[in-house]
Amino acid sequence: MIGAIGSEVLRARSGLSTLAVIVLAVFVPLIILTSDDTLGHITTMDATTATQIALAPIGWSFVAAAFTGAFGVTREFYYVSMNRTVVELGFRRVFVAKALAAVAVGLLLTTGVVAVWSAVVAIVLPLHGIAPVLSAGAAATLVGALPGAVLGSVMGASVGWIVGNYYVAAAVVLAGPLALELALLGTAPEVAGFSPGLSLAGLASPQNHPDLLPAAVAGPVAVVWTVALAAAAWAIGRRRFA
Repeated sequence: MIGAIGSEVLRARSGLSTLAVIVLAVFVPLIILTSDDTLGHITTMDATTATQIALAPIGWSFVAAAFTGAFGVTREFYYVSMNRTVVELGFRRVFVAKALAAVAVGLLLTTGVVAVWSAVVAIVLPLHGIAPVLSAGAAATLVGALPGAVLGSVMGASVGWIVGNYYVAAAVVLAGPLALELALLGTAPEVAGFSPGLSLAGLASPQNHPDLLPAAVAGPVAVVWTVALAAAAWAIGRRRFA
């Protein structure tokens, strides 16, 4: 099993796909930061609020982690190598190895995003006359992004097993939280917070979207979604390779 996990992690950092995932991981927070006019008013905020708002996009780091998880599964379908892999290792071992490798890569990726984004905030805010303040809210976002990455990675891998298609899986894990769920948040926030992606975002308590579920509620909701998707992925995968 350790060898299988190591092999999956090695695949995740091989080739041009690694660069693409890193670019995605950086652009997702930028998309969130510029999705409304909050950035234009940041200089009118107090230092604590401004820091929290600037760090809030980190809460969406799970998107890149989910994409990595989905990619680890669907690339084998794309290159028609999944049957051989399952025959060689067995479905259970492949399923678990891909999920654990996705978690490892997702955590590493998210940790990098947190570090880089925090450094950028620490440099940019003072240029606008704002001294960054590491408040409890800011710390909650930085720390909350990590469990979001763990659960998001497993969700992404599960979506990969369920749809079995690279392009469809990419559309689901990217457009789902960044387009559909954010749109739902604007029209029905009392429902949107219970969606898969926004429950993961809620774990980081991002201050730019106060309508999200509080972390204490978002956590159990995200776990339920993760377990449900993983169970569906297991059932579909077992049937596909029976």
